[in-house]
Amino acid sequence: MKKFLAIILAAAMATVSLCACSEPDEFSGKEDLTKDYTRNTDPTYSYNYADGADSTPLSYATYASSISNFELRYFRNYYSQNHSDGKSFVFAPSSAVLQLSLLSNGAGGDTQNEISVALGKDLTLDDLNECSSYFKSRLEEVGKTEKNEKDSLSGKEIENTNSEFVRFENSFFFNDKADTRSSFLQTNANFYSSGIYRFLFDDDNALSKVNKLFSDFTDKNAVSKLNSSDYAISVTASDIADLWLEAYSQSDIEEGKFNADSGERNVNYLTSNETKLKSERATGAIKYTKNTPLKLMLVMPNENISIDEYVSDFDYLEFSTLLESFDIIKKTTVKIPEFSIDGGTTTESVSSVLQNCGLPTLFTDDADFSNLTRTEDFKLNEMYQITPQISLTAKGIGGLTNNDSVTLSENRVKELEKTDETIKFDRPFIFLLLDNESDIPVYMGVVNN
Repeated sequence: MKKFLAIILAAAMATVSLCACSEPDEFSGKEDLTKDYTRNTDPTYSYNYADGADSTPLSYATYASSISNFELRYFRNYYSQNHSDGKSFVFAPSSAVLQLSLLSNGAGGDTQNEISVALGKDLTLDDLNECSSYFKSRLEEVGKTEKNEKDSLSGKEIENTNSEFVRFENSFFFNDKADTRSSFLQTNANFYSSGIYRFLFDDDNALSKVNKLFSDFTDKNAVSKLNSSDYAISVTASDIADLWLEAYSQSDIEEGKFNADSGERNVNYLTSNETKLKSERATGAIKYTKNTPLKLMLVMPNENISIDEYVSDFDYLEFSTLLESFDIIKKTTVKIPEFSIDGGTTTESVSSVLQNCGLPTLFTDDADFSNLTRTEDFKLNEMYQITPQISLTAKGIGGLTNNDSVTLSENRVKELEKTDETIKFDRPFIFLLLDNESDIPVYMGVVNN
């Protein structure tokens, strides 16, 4: 009898000990649905760059063009609904694409077809999974420093950790009134690595748990309210910071005027030799980053075309025409203004924008998610993003990571080449951070102020 009581007491103490390990503002192991699922590390299956995938999936060229086309449509709709007000902005269309691609695995019938047609009618579900895995994992893996190396943003030695220059936090939150199929969770583990959590939205600590998850991406509460009647929401956040591949010196900085829609502004211009882009309606340039597999694309419409007009027609044909004009041998003198865009500190719904991008029923009661859950009346209520912040300075592209410790040399060691043309981005323009392999936009935005 004493032995039996001892066993009971030990079990009770173990239970108390386990419960004590879970902080009130952190998701428990029971609420984190991803913890029991691990990735298939065969790179020929998952195409994960971290596992040694050294070649792209066979459908990657089709994926790149299809996803870029969708993101440009997303950009045009996002601008017309939210930002045709003369203000600068930036957003991360790639995060929404990754969430939609994962979601297509949980959709059924017409809803799966709706997502498939919107993202790329020539892409199968396997194509989406393999290509999304390669795209996301390559961005994250290349944009890291190895242990014990020096972080080029801070100059400090990194011990026992990695420094990430590209970070994604993509999560789905399910209210605890619907089950989740294990096949969907395993697909997420193999290809997407999104956070997936199930809990009661009206629990006392529910909001604090969600907000702690995104505390690295905003210094305020990302989510202000959880609706207890909702079934599911998606929240995404991202951060990118890097130095320039070709560094500026102090002598490359000069003051000048920027002709914003709201009037002239005094700005600092950065002068360098870059590769020119050209179409019938715009002029642009490409500039490369140092640690990330990204390049900055700048596009300024011709003087007789307003930024509103140009964005409304900025489709895949115009995008590809500009990229095809790229000639790395020919250099042009480019003057880029320093700018800073402070992203949103709370979530912003992008559901209505996405509905106008070929997804009219995704957030309605008519959507079919039979491959995600057995709950018949399940509904995806909202997709949110925490809009990123970004700054462009002589030191590099800055996000939440601080690069103020980087010191500029007084003078350039080698003089800039003299060129036949100078492009000065002195009026509103578009900027894109592109994956330098696929040309898929990761960030997109407009500088107007």
